[in-house]
Formats: sequence, structure tokens, C-alpha cells
Amino acid sequence: MPKVVNAPLSLQLNTYLHPVNLSGAQSSPFHLDPISPFAGVKGLAQLKKEARAFLDAMAADSVASAWVPDLALRWSQIESEIEEKGTYTHSKRELQFGAKLAWRNSNRCIGRHFWRTLQVHDARNCETAEEAYAHLKRHVNTAFNGGKVTNVITIFPQAQSSEDVPWRMANHQLVRYAGFTQPDGTVLGDPDSVDFTSYCIKQGWDAPRTPWTPLPWVMVQHGKALPPRDVFKTGALLPHEVIISHPDFPATQDLGLRWYAVPILADMALKIGGVVYPFAPFNGHYLGTEIAARNLTDPDRYNVLEPWATACGISTSAKRALWQDEALVRLNQALLASFDNAGVTVGDHHELGRAFEQWCQAEQRQGHEVPGDWSWLTPPMSGSLTPQYHRHFSNGVITHTNYFYQAPPSVSGMTFTSKAKETHRLLATDAFQDEDVPKSCPFSSLRKTFQSLWE
Repeated sequence: MPKVVNAPLSLQLNTYLHPVNLSGAQSSPFHLDPISPFAGVKGLAQLKKEARAFLDAMAADSVASAWVPDLALRWSQIESEIEEKGTYTHSKRELQFGAKLAWRNSNRCIGRHFWRTLQVHDARNCETAEEAYAHLKRHVNTAFNGGKVTNVITIFPQAQSSEDVPWRMANHQLVRYAGFTQPDGTVLGDPDSVDFTSYCIKQGWDAPRTPWTPLPWVMVQHGKALPPRDVFKTGALLPHEVIISHPDFPATQDLGLRWYAVPILADMALKIGGVVYPFAPFNGHYLGTEIAARNLTDPDRYNVLEPWATACGISTSAKRALWQDEALVRLNQALLASFDNAGVTVGDHHELGRAFEQWCQAEQRQGHEVPGDWSWLTPPMSGSLTPQYHRHFSNGVITHTNYFYQAPPSVSGMTFTSKAKETHRLLATDAFQDEDVPKSCPFSSLRKTFQSLWE
């Protein structure tokens, strides 16, 4: 393999960019390659290629290069281990840098300019369920950090072969709300959690039925699902929630809205230099629009926009009066104010958008390309007011070191999948079905509409 250590980092990484295909979820490069790196000679060759790409990236980094004093020696060790065992083991320094680099390479994250701040917890020696629960509880509390949210990843053992996966988790996130199907067919709680909630109940979970019931944890050890563990039931571990209301509209308190403080993703795979860590929960801090413009307002999630508008005194009689837009701004204002008042870290799309753009420009000045998924980096409201809306991103995926979606664990009785991780998805067919397309131009009545609303 030619030596590329002295080449610009972008040249080293671009060799491993995967073109984007959004035609189907399982064909998307954001999903883990279904071809196992342990599958024969071809798999070993690919593993070596990705291992070398990661090692070269590490050696080229201004900080991590000090941790690779002899590149030729380390590569010889890795190559020999792959040939002998079919995989290789990362040193602690490689694990730390690899987890951070994977975040830097993550196309869909607008907070990755914080990549060097990631705290890496090494749980590769975890063998028992109690050890696993202890690691995860520590993660929840360390990440919350009294409200000053800390970026954390906890890395469990790597997959030793395509059949040997020590740990997985059925949960989408460490903290998420249940969804209970009511007798009339409606859902109490989060509709995206209905299937998982049903599975947990069938497995004996006895939970209070509220809109905000935290889900239990379902660990999967060597392919076997453990009984649901309700870690939040006693209060010894808190989900760290924030009550959401608007300071100018007291009636919004009556809606009882809330959300948990830290998004800790638990179902994605971490890949470092071709080695797959199927269970590596990680978190940054929330962007306000993730909660207020998506989780609480999407028609197939909590769908609270209309009652929220009413609580704010906004008439919902005419969509052309833009009541939805007005209500959405009020809800996002409330979310930011509520998190601020609770002393919990949250970003807003203008602040994070500017910071991310400054980082992109700094990377460009150093000759580094920043790949990105425009549809994720542009916020779901006021997009044209952010720099990301006006920037072109190459959406090629750096495949040797990154975070990937993966197939859910194969467990008897467990057929659910979470749709929350996909932006490019079809909603339920009736998600926006509310009225027919107007048969006549509404402009003639617009003046009367506004007059009746605002006089």
C-alpha cells in the first residue's frame, strides 16, 4: 500500500467515500454494510484496507499523531493480528481517537465540531448484565452532568465475528417514552414506541400508563434478549426531564409537556478502522428544533401543535394565516426558555448553525472536506436563515470510521423498528390528511381572514 501519511487528510479520507443512495433504507451507505468483514479473503482484504485508512488518518492528525510514534511497526502488528485472528484489537488511544473521528465523519450531525471533546468510556471488558447496567447508568448521569451536558460514548466489546456479537440493546435511546395503544386505537405517549412498548409489556413490564413513561432497558447478550429492566421505576436513576411551557402564555403549562434532557443513541454501530462495535451508546446535546419542531409536533409523533396554538391564543381556523408557523415558533421559544430556566444545555439552530459554518470554513482552509447530509444539517424550521441552507455539501460517506445504522437485534417476538432515525421516510398515509386541495384561489378572501384574526 502506498504511503499517504503526508498527504492532506481530505485526500486520505476521500479514497474511502461511499456515494449516497437514498432510494432504500437498507441500500443507504448510512447503514452498516451487510457484507461481514469476516467473510473470507475478500472480507479480510477490506478490513485491512479500512484499518490502514484509519491508522493513516490517526498518524496525520495534529494531536493523535503523537500516539502513533512508529507507523510501520503498528501497521505490521495490526496486519499480523488480522491474518491470525480475522480481526484486531484497538489500543486505548486508538479507541479514543477512533470514536472521536467517527463523530467528525458523521454526515448528519451539526454538532460534530465538538468532536475532540467526546469523553470515551471503555466498556470492552463488560461480561455480565449487572456490569452493563452499571456502565449505562454511569453514562446517563455523566452525560447529564447536573445540566451541563457532556458528550460521552460508552464502547462495549467489538464483534469478534459476524455471529459473535456480545452486546446489543433493543432500545433506540437510553431514555425514551413509551407508547400505549388505547382501546379506541389512539396512542398515549410516543407513537414511535408502540411496538417496543407492546413487546416489553408481553415480557412482564408493568408500567404506569402516562404520556411520559420512560421505557425499560432491554439488553441483548449474545443474541438472547434479557428481561426488560425498568431502571427508572424506583427513582434511583432519573431520566432528567425538563418541563416545557411558554413564559408569556400560562395556559401552556396545562398541556403538561416535557422532554428528557439528553439524547443517548443506543442502536447505532460504531466502526473504527473496519472493526465494528455493535453497542456503543453516545450522546451530544440537543438542538432545540429536534424536540420542538419534530418530536413534539410531527403528525406521527406527539402531534401537539394544534392544542399548543390554542393554549397560546392563536386561532387555528385558517392555515393561510400561518397559525402553524406562529405556533411552531412559540413552541421552540418555550423549549429554549424551559431548558435555560432548568439550567440544561440546549442549542438553537442559529447558534449551532453559525458555529458549524465557522468550523466548515476552518476545515476548508486546511484542505479538509466536510461531507454532510444537507437534509439533516438544515433545521426543520427557518432553514433559509441558517448558513447550511446556502452551502453545498458532498454527501459521500467515509466508511472506514463512522457511525452506522444497523439491523435491529434478531430476537424472538421482537419485530419492531424505529422510524425516528430516518428523515427520508414516508409517513403514515393519512399523516397530513386534513382537507382537500383548494378548488379555487383563496387570495380574494385573504384580507378578510387576516382582518378577523388580528383586529
